[in-house]
This record gives sequence, C-alpha cells and structure tokens, in this order.
Amino acid sequence: MLYHASPAPGGVISASTPATKGESVRDGARLRSILILFAATALMVSYIETMIVPGLPNFASFFADAPLTSVTWILSAYLIVGVAITPIAGKLGDIYGKKRVLVAILSVYFIAVATAGFTPDIGTPLGIGRGDQLYLLIGVRAVQGIGMGIFPLAYAMIGEEFPREKMAFSRSIVSAMFVIGASVGLLGGAWVTQEYGWQLTYQTMIPIAGTVLALAAFLLRESQVRLPQRIDIPGATSLALTLTFFLLGLTEGANWGWTQWSAYSLAGVPLGAPEFFLLSAAFLIAFILVERRSPRPIVDFAKLAERNVLIANAVGLFASTAMFLGYVGLVARVELPAPVGLGKTYLDFGLYIVPATLTTMAAVLFVGRSLHKYGPKPAMLFGSILIVGGGAWLAAFNTTVPDMIIGPIPTLVGVIVIYVALTQLIVLSSKPQEVGVTTGMNQTFRNLGNAIGPVVASTILASLLTTYIVLIPNPPSTPIEHAFQAPSAAAFRCL
Repeated sequence: MLYHASPAPGGVISASTPATKGESVRDGARLRSILILFAATALMVSYIETMIVPGLPNFASFFADAPLTSVTWILSAYLIVGVAITPIAGKLGDIYGKKRVLVAILSVYFIAVATAGFTPDIGTPLGIGRGDQLYLLIGVRAVQGIGMGIFPLAYAMIGEEFPREKMAFSRSIVSAMFVIGASVGLLGGAWVTQEYGWQLTYQTMIPIAGTVLALAAFLLRESQVRLPQRIDIPGATSLALTLTFFLLGLTEGANWGWTQWSAYSLAGVPLGAPEFFLLSAAFLIAFILVERRSPRPIVDFAKLAERNVLIANAVGLFASTAMFLGYVGLVARVELPAPVGLGKTYLDFGLYIVPATLTTMAAVLFVGRSLHKYGPKPAMLFGSILIVGGGAWLAAFNTTVPDMIIGPIPTLVGVIVIYVALTQLIVLSSKPQEVGVTTGMNQTFRNLGNAIGPVVASTILASLLTTYIVLIPNPPSTPIEHAFQAPSAAAFRCL
C-alpha cells in the first residue's frame, strides 16, 4: 500500500495516512515520470560529456593548430570542476533543498551547453582570434562541470519519493545511464562530428537540455528532509582545492613529466606536477584539520571509515578506473594505423561498442530487480569478477574486429553492475539527511577513477614502446623501409 510522506521531528520522513486508489494511480504515474526524468538527465549528461571525445583530434586543427596539451583541457576542465563540486552539491541539497539545488545546477548546465557550440561565433565579434577561442571553449567546459552535481541529488530524491521496494530498481536505471550514455555518446558524437562538425554536437543538445530543465522545475517537489546546519565554507573550499590540485597534477604529469618541477611558467612562477601534488597534500591536511574542528563538517570522517561506505568508495574508484582504462586501450587499438592497431575510424569504434551497450541495458533490468531480493553484496562480487575476466580476455584477444566487439562486453556489464549495487549500498548505509553528501562523495571517487584511468592508460602506452618497420611504396623503385616507435603488443596486454 502506498503512503503519503509527511515530515517527522528532526526532518525525517515518516508514513502517515494510506493513499486512496485514485491517489495511488496518480502517484504511480508521477513516479514513473520522475524516474524517466532522472534517467534522461543522466543519459543526457553522460552523452554530452563523451560525444566530443571522438572528435578531439579535430579540435587542434579547428583552433589554428593549437597544441595537443591545450586541447586536452577541453576534457580536463570539465572533470576538475565536476570532481570538486560533486560532494559540495550533495551537501547543499541536504541543507537547502534538493530540488532547489538541482534546478540551479541544471540551469547553469543548460547555459553552458547552449554556449559551447557557439564559442567561435561569440569570440570573433569580441576580437578573439581562432587560436584563443579554444580557451573560451575550455572556460565554458569548466562551467559545464557543475553538471556532475546532479547525480547525488537525484539518488537522494529517489530515496524520498519512491517506496522502498522500488528504490533499488529506480537507482539502477539512473546508474546505468552513466555507461549507456557514454557508449551512445561515443557513437553519436563520432557520427555527428564526422558528418557535420563538433559544433553541431552541442547545438543539437540545446533543446534536450532545456526540456530536462523545464521538466525538473515542473515535476519535482521540494525535499522535506533537511540537514539543520549551514554549509561549511572552509571545509568546502579546502576540499575543492585538494581535488583540483590533485587532478591538475594528474592531468599535466603525463605531458610535463612526473618529476619536472619547472615544466611550465605562470607569471614567472615555475610550475610542475610535483608542485600540484604538494599543494593538494597541503590542502588535504588543511581540510582534515578544519573538518575535525568544525561543528558542521562537510564530510563525516567516521562515516567514510564505516565498512560499507569505505568498500563502496574503493570499489567505485576501481570500477571507474577500469572502464576508462578499457576505453583508452580500445580506442588506441582500433584507431591506430596498422601494424600497431586496426586502422579504423572513430565512427567504427562507436559501432563496435553498440553490442556492449545493448548488453548493459539488458543487465540493468536484471540487477536492479535482484538487489531488492539479494542485496548489493552478490552484485558487487559478480561485477568485480566480470571486470577482471573481461580484462583478462582483452589482454589475450585484442587483434581483430570481433575481439573489439566481444571483448568490452563483460567489462562494461561488470562496471554497471557495480555502479548499481554500490549506489544502493551507500544509500542503505546512510541516514536520510546524509544521502546527498554520502552519494556525492561516492560519485567523487568514481570521477577520480574517470580521471586516473586515462592517465594510467596513456602512461602504459607511452612507456611500453617497440620499433615497427613498414614499407612505403616508391614506384618505380624499390619500396622504402620506414621505422617508427609505437605502443607494443605488451602495452595493450597490460591495459
């Protein structure tokens, strides 16, 4: 029987009078609409953030032969802001109202998405040259990173809106959109970029982002569960700076060198990856000291140390790192020219991922329903086995097109099984007033995995090199031998 929720003392939701049959039907339709909205939001954000990946090589030439180190900031800027904002967004939702914060984030995200595709058109009238317009796009992408804060709020609102027996399945659908949206984004983005250019990838998403924003404002009702405290500004600031400098070091270390102290100069001040890591460590110490003395800490260290929460965060980091290790390795193997890779296009790569995406969608329906009956632990174990097994399979078989189609399936299914299970584990281990910040921290660990995976993969590919010799036609004379270095077969086995 469905019950209407009413706030109990201390802000905790409690059951009140039974709902009538007509009210049950209306509430059921409304809950379905909310689930579709959250799933569409997750799919949209995940799609938008991967749709530009296939076209990254084109950005260098589009922006007046910009250096590759600058082009990669199109991804890094989004990730750095997103990782920093996610736990803070969850905490803000717990304190000030989840709908209010969610709609605010969607509004900013919509503006950034609507602007990104027009950055060259905006820069030209302002006198910004084509080369410098890249940095305008990077700035807009940084603002887009705020969109990562959507997910802890959505998970927490599902817990308040849905009856207990439907929570696991509902959260599983939203979690699944991360992997599905990323896979679809690789295919859709590759096709649109190849046929029409990168700008249209953003422009086609403007009406969708606007519709999601309007539906969120119209369909959702404000949370009745609140945390009776103010935001911890010193804690939020030190946490954001800790994560920001860590990701700066992680992002630039691969380009500048991990031990280079003066690889770059900013206003005459030498900078390098070691400085970023030291600054991150300093702000981490400051964060710990501030939080231990704060009456309203943004992160409860005792909560983070709880067994279930600790395991969920560690497994989330592992699964996200594995997924992006796999993505980078697969892209390199598929798109690099023979004899290193298969010499296919990025559109081909997107098509090869389709079977894994469809299998993932089917797995979500099964796992989401099994969680209510068996709990998250068996699913997390099963997902981990799939990831390890999928990695072992790709290490052994990665030289043909069928390998590239079949190989990603167990890994991506394993990742989504883990995502679904650990979200449920985090929610079940948290009080209603804490769900926003605990799911936000878990999302932060996943985002860190998203950042670590490509760096580790790139480092392996750049470290394990071999010399290839190819024959270049030279009619009417004898073909010329050309030697070059590229990732070896051992490099792909390590991924």
